[in-house]
Amino acid sequence: MKVYAELLEEENIKIPAWFSFNSKDGINVVSGDSLVECASIAESCGKVVAVGINCTPPRFIHGLILSVKKVTSKPILMYPNSGESYDADLKEWVQNTGVSDEDFVSCINKWCEVGASLVGGCCRTTPNTIKAIYRTLSDRSPALPLWRPQ
Repeated sequence: MKVYAELLEEENIKIPAWFSFNSKDGINVVSGDSLVECASIAESCGKVVAVGINCTPPRFIHGLILSVKKVTSKPILMYPNSGESYDADLKEWVQNTGVSDEDFVSCINKWCEVGASLVGGCCRTTPNTIKAIYRTLSDRSPALPLWRPQ
């Protein structure tokens, strides 16, 4: 990630970029590096327009948003997975280990209140999840402005 940030600057990339990290423990990124340190690197890169969390179980999102918010002024994005477990030996998802669409969506307002401004879904979320996210965000703010990089 650090090298990617350096390349964005060195090559003067004109396409807006965001850094998004996933976490299996609610503190560190999957490589074991500190999420706060990674978000700090993203904050220091002028080419990065947003920073956030992806493909992470919903139970960790609230705390991760708070951690990222401590070190960045950039918009915070998040697109969690459904929280389901994957059995690598059987090569299949373990049924009934994730959260329902209702439970997933019930957290959206809380996540936005603590700092998330770009919201979506990742692995094992469905079109119905995305529709429910849209409805929740629309209800939250009828004139929700689209965020555009500056």
